[in-house]
Amino acid sequence: MFKKSLCVILSLSILCLSGCSFAENLTFEELMEEVNAKHQAVESVDVNISDYIGDLVDYNQRNQYYLNHTQEKYDPEKMLTQQQAIEDVTYLFDAFHDCYGPYEYFGGAKVFDVAEEKIKEELQKQESVKSEDFEQLLLQELKFVKDAHFGINMQRTNPVKIPFFFRETAFQKTRNGYQNTDGKQVKSVEGYENLDEIMKRSLSKEGELVYYPVLLKDCDFWDALETPQTCDETLIVHYTNGDEELEAEPYQMYTEMDIEHPEKNKVARVWEDGEIPVFQFNMFDEKYKNSILTGAKKLREAPVSILDLRSNTGGDGDIPGEWMERYTGEVVSGHKTVIDTKEGRKTKHADTEETWVENDTLLIILVGKYSASSSEWLLDLAYNVENVLIVGENTLGGIIGMTSKISLPNSACQVDIGSGKVSLFPEDEGYMEEFRGFYPDIWVPAGEAEERIVKYVEKNCK
Repeated sequence: MFKKSLCVILSLSILCLSGCSFAENLTFEELMEEVNAKHQAVESVDVNISDYIGDLVDYNQRNQYYLNHTQEKYDPEKMLTQQQAIEDVTYLFDAFHDCYGPYEYFGGAKVFDVAEEKIKEELQKQESVKSEDFEQLLLQELKFVKDAHFGINMQRTNPVKIPFFFRETAFQKTRNGYQNTDGKQVKSVEGYENLDEIMKRSLSKEGELVYYPVLLKDCDFWDALETPQTCDETLIVHYTNGDEELEAEPYQMYTEMDIEHPEKNKVARVWEDGEIPVFQFNMFDEKYKNSILTGAKKLREAPVSILDLRSNTGGDGDIPGEWMERYTGEVVSGHKTVIDTKEGRKTKHADTEETWVENDTLLIILVGKYSASSSEWLLDLAYNVENVLIVGENTLGGIIGMTSKISLPNSACQVDIGSGKVSLFPEDEGYMEEFRGFYPDIWVPAGEAEERIVKYVEKNCK
């Protein structure tokens, strides 16, 4: 509930026009009331932690896998004997049992033992195996491990869901369904019975609220990051008086990070877009904690501010809570339940009572498919703060597990297998899902998100 009109608060710098006309005829205040209601409706996941706890394992036994991590470089051309490969499989599945937080979440010994035997049976058919073929065999048989933090030699077991935007035609939402901006009524979209599933609230290049079709498609993370991707389908829109075929724009994951030269990356920076302060930080790093938290305080002082997480893939999981506390002035709880499954207990994060934090300023959070892990933990907290508007693309979806590296002794495969904890989130439609991520409130290609939301604010709240 709005206890004050946000537009009145913003009038120190920008005066909202209550009579302004949006594409779907929502005033700014009505938009935020709808967004707040959607955020506030999400409830914390209710779990029986015993369902996720198997055999308890001593810390020292778990830690030995990480202490044995080798710096030997993985060579995809290296040939392994059958015995060497089987030894690596045994080592990997022992590590799963002893270390892996989501072990029971993904089925426990009943599921992992079957996968282990299937891999060994395949290896027993050949006297030797090339390391890259061994890696692919592991990835194929571990597809049930739907954890974006888990990987083998930086390869994931499952594809990510990337968004394809169909923006040749803009649509409006009316009482009678959808129509294009010329007033032609949409009767159907071929192959999609529920138009609300594909029609996403967005922003035109002029900064007006519109709807565009958006489809999520499977794609390898590295492919989406490195090269433009094309959509494998077109959309046939049937109007009451004709048809139209729409094509998707090519998609490439947006980030400002220099992956090849990480030393060149700026962790935190602040600027102003018009009269709106923008704060960007690209990792939750303890070394830069002071500047990260200072950025929260700076945004808090402005009636409208932007937090840019489009290039942030995560880091220290304690900083999101501190950032939101610095921004709101209150302790903010999220919806997650974190369980240390190897010690058999909830962590302190799960014991905080969930509350809705009132907030009279507007915080716009920019996200993209590169936003992951601790960035998504911050979004989960933001869902419990009034007047937060999330703009951009669906995020990566890297929440369930954690990451720490082990090495398989013979192949030197580098395996990301987090120690001990599993993070459980509500699975409400439109909330968090592994590899799919969080949905934004307003869908805009990540590279255009700042420009378009600033135009929207300037155009509709002057």
